[in-house]
Amino acid sequence: MKDLSRAATAQLRPIVLAGALAASLGFATSGQTAAPHDTAAPARSLQVERRITPDDIMGLTGVHDPQIAPDGTQVLYVTQPRLATGAPERSEIWIAAHDRASPPVRLTQGTWKEGSPRWSPDGTAIAYISNRKAPDDATGTATRQIWIVRPGREAPRPVTRFADGVRSFAWAPDGQSLAVLARAPHEETAHPIQEVDAPGVPVDLWIQDLASGTVRRIAVKGRTLSDVSWSPDGTRIAVRAAATSGLNDRFYHSELRVLDVASCASLRTLRKSAYSGASWSPDSRKVAFTAPAQGTIGIDAFVADVASGRVRKVGADLDGTIRQIVWSGEADTLLARAVIHTRQQIVRIDAGTGRASPYLPFEGRITDFSVAADGQIALAASTPERPADIWIHGDARLTALTDLNPQVRRVALGTVEEVQWTSQRDGQTIYGVLVLPPDHVPGSPRKTVVLAHGGPHEAWATAWQGSWIDWAQLLASHGYAVLLPNPRGSAGQGNTYARGVISGWGTRDYQDLTDGVDMLVARGIADPARLGIGGWSYGGFLSAWAVTHDRRFRTAVIGAAPTDPLTLALATDTPDFVTAYFGLPPEAIARMDRSAPLRALDKVEAPVLVLHGEEDARVPLSQGLAFYRGLRLLGKPASMVTYPGEPHRIGGPDHQRDIQERVLAWFDAHL
Repeated sequence: MKDLSRAATAQLRPIVLAGALAASLGFATSGQTAAPHDTAAPARSLQVERRITPDDIMGLTGVHDPQIAPDGTQVLYVTQPRLATGAPERSEIWIAAHDRASPPVRLTQGTWKEGSPRWSPDGTAIAYISNRKAPDDATGTATRQIWIVRPGREAPRPVTRFADGVRSFAWAPDGQSLAVLARAPHEETAHPIQEVDAPGVPVDLWIQDLASGTVRRIAVKGRTLSDVSWSPDGTRIAVRAAATSGLNDRFYHSELRVLDVASCASLRTLRKSAYSGASWSPDSRKVAFTAPAQGTIGIDAFVADVASGRVRKVGADLDGTIRQIVWSGEADTLLARAVIHTRQQIVRIDAGTGRASPYLPFEGRITDFSVAADGQIALAASTPERPADIWIHGDARLTALTDLNPQVRRVALGTVEEVQWTSQRDGQTIYGVLVLPPDHVPGSPRKTVVLAHGGPHEAWATAWQGSWIDWAQLLASHGYAVLLPNPRGSAGQGNTYARGVISGWGTRDYQDLTDGVDMLVARGIADPARLGIGGWSYGGFLSAWAVTHDRRFRTAVIGAAPTDPLTLALATDTPDFVTAYFGLPPEAIARMDRSAPLRALDKVEAPVLVLHGEEDARVPLSQGLAFYRGLRLLGKPASMVTYPGEPHRIGGPDHQRDIQERVLAWFDAHL
């Protein structure tokens, strides 16, 4: 097969040609592409000093939640130590000028967790959430409260006093009040006894007047609320509403409701299940949002007419997966963050026709964005050589506003490229990412590791690949070729592709994965005698499946892996996830058993390393422990490490470092 991949160069290339993007999207070529303009960092040194280490990865700074000012002149953003950490021990809010006339400055000082910065409608004030204790609070424990600062005019001051803290908030369009999501006052016991799936104390909506401090409650009976957004005309508020605060209900069963601010009444339920909150059109007549596709596998984007309740799908022609959708500031134009094969980019969607078209192609992963009234866009994004930075797009230029991790220019990084191959099963095109060692010589086969991603409805990107859960750069820097496949079940090629593993985890997707390995062997990149596989969550599942159904891999690292779909469905905190693929037991038991690596332990010959967090509610510890214990009972070579107090996504810095060190040492020992 002719190779159509594109290697990443040493120079930053955040923009690709509009024609090439149009071809990859399946669109007719149209429009202009922004020219790259990267002035935040010098060119990469030609003299690379050393290999990258877990300590280097742990020293990286993450960034998220870019919020561009209403006039587009400044961008707020949040930094945190370490990448891919869901609950960091601290976080900071910074401000950067869009023209880079002055360096970014930190909004507040201290060692607290501060985030969710939001500009007031007139751009003179900033509200944010902090766990800093209020100056006049002499008792109690610090909780997440809203603070407001007016840079250059007024020091930060707390404006809320909710006993259980604030979940999220939104400014009123007139800037005089806040819509706040928080729990009502309630009694806590020292050792609470919990009823499984009990509703618990609901999260309600509160309207807080900033001048007087008075608070008015808007409760939705029998519902706990999330994702609040205020209509531009100030009369209505959209929320997601679920029966409980449990993750399964919040994720799969959150209604999108519209509430009347004056009467506190629930006006309409626009959809029974929505993944995102609402983005209001400038005229307050419509909202855009994402929601589960058919059978909850896949994601669709919608526009709803608030008055009539009519909902219609948009962006259905996109050969990709929409992750985030917002109104652009124009009544007829939406902007969406989409996964397209191995890239996360911004596309334009016509609100009238629903059709998508290229807008901001980007060579990397965009994790979040916001739009100013004048159309400028602030992005949080990474590229193959930049772990995390803030960018701004305006005047047909894309500019890096930050240089948060300059130290990566001192280490040897692997080269990153998109690759594609053809499924031997049915001719389907499969996309993936290939990371090659810095000293790779074409025609010299290397020891190779396949890293499978989680989800399965996730996707690897031609972006930075280094964190506690992303091991590609660490391995490549130490001499490995690394393949990151996006097989069937992944995001990036539409919902039909995402549903390709219904009733059959480990079947079509594993075939797609091994076809990619065969492609690397044929190209002289992978040494077929030195192949390993690893991954976390669903990536751990595919690794467990590999060693129970194949002999080509000499070893595997199995992180937080579902190994038995039946017991997973009955014990996880997201049962709807498993049953969406297999159906309900007992009717689904046979299908679940066919996709259970645990049922084929006798076939394992390769040494296996199992890693798992002890407090994992998503994939309970018993899933990994059963796989390990079963192997040991059969006399198979296996090791297991558990991490105390850790959920599905490992957060402790010592544990994150340990995982990377063990992964590298394990593959070094067995390949």
